[in-house]
Amino acid sequence: MSDERLKQLKQGGRQKRKRKHRIQFAIFMTVIALVTLILLYMFTGISYVKDVKIEGNHLITNKKVSEILNIGDKSRIYTLPVSEMEQNLRLQDGVKKVEISRHFPNQVNVKIQEYALRAIIADGSDYRPVLENGQILKNQQAEKSGPILNDFEGSDRVRMIDILNRTEESIRNNMSEINFLPNREASARVQIFMNDGLEVIGDLRTMGDKLNYYPGMVKDIPRDQNGNLVKPGIIDLEVGAVFIPYESKKAEEKRLEIESEIEAKKERDKKKHDAKMQSLKKKLESKKAKKSDKQV
Repeated sequence: MSDERLKQLKQGGRQKRKRKHRIQFAIFMTVIALVTLILLYMFTGISYVKDVKIEGNHLITNKKVSEILNIGDKSRIYTLPVSEMEQNLRLQDGVKKVEISRHFPNQVNVKIQEYALRAIIADGSDYRPVLENGQILKNQQAEKSGPILNDFEGSDRVRMIDILNRTEESIRNNMSEINFLPNREASARVQIFMNDGLEVIGDLRTMGDKLNYYPGMVKDIPRDQNGNLVKPGIIDLEVGAVFIPYESKKAEEKRLEIESEIEAKKERDKKKHDAKMQSLKKKLESKKAKKSDKQV
């Protein structure tokens, strides 16, 4: 090998080592820079949570959500107990699903999915929301934006809510008031007043599969040029699906039967109330008697 060739090989080797050293130095400096940035992010105010975005909530207020999250001015985004915060929010009345995500550098997004409002129930002079899972929100006042449920308790209310869950929204929105009117002959009778002027009578156990056909049931009922019913009446779903005009004898019989059921229910409720009051009175008298004996 000539001296010239040997010299070229040595020079090429030195250049390769220089390039290798430069690459190693660049990698080292990059790592140092990344570590420095991470440390700056972790231990300066950059990582403090600056913005909490809450969306999807209507039943639970932003203030309540913020209290549950408990994110303070000095809360660092990377130390937030996300799973615990999601669990605490899911425990709140009306909350169905929660998803909390962190976004660099210091934003937290909270997406809440709530159970849908299906009906409202009277509570004295107020109205309480009844949700799709059957829960009544005792501490919230509802606007009169859903059908009013009357006299549904326990499993009967759950069954009625399940029917509403399966009923198309346009039909639900047409419902004004739903009454539970069981009697000896019809142990699960339901009466629904519709906003279009019709009344629906059905059986709680069977009407769920029929209500979605309501538009087809009423399309042939005569209406005037303003869309108002010429002859209001009852859609009877207890046996099939039959329209009974109010002026007919059959409708009058049905009306008298239902009114009789309502009066009987009022009487039963009055007896229950009187029995509770009598029981309470006896308890108070018993306590007074015991107190008097102790004093003696």
